Amino acid sequence: MSKVLLKEIRNIAIITFILGAVQFLIASIAGFFGVPALLGTLLGCAIAVINFALMGMVLEFSMHGKSAAAGFTGFGYILRLALIALVVIWAMKVDYLNYVCVIIPLLFPQAAVFVINFIRKRNGDKNERT
Repeated sequence: MSKVLLKEIRNIAIITFILGAVQFLIASIAGFFGVPALLGTLLGCAIAVINFALMGMVLEFSMHGKSAAAGFTGFGYILRLALIALVVIWAMKVDYLNYVCVIIPLLFPQAAVFVINFIRKRNGDKNERT
């Protein structure tokens, strides 16, 4: 992995877990305070960051001109989709995870990319992209 990818994964992870803390706070206020909500939020945030990291690694590998890059990219997409599906199904089957608190953080990396791009645009840093 390149240093740029590691930096982006770190940035996405920080914002994702901050949004996870906000989600847990809102869930607590809404009456869903408890271990299942906390564990669901943590699992959802972790899977979201892992999914982003896998996507970055697959795209980085594909950009280096390797043969069969398109097939590898497609396989990476299926692998990431299967990982998310397995985690969501598992969360729906067990009692110790709140599956809604698992599903919502899967959208946090997209919000994190928006926040990072907004901050970079505001600071005038147009050379770095997420």
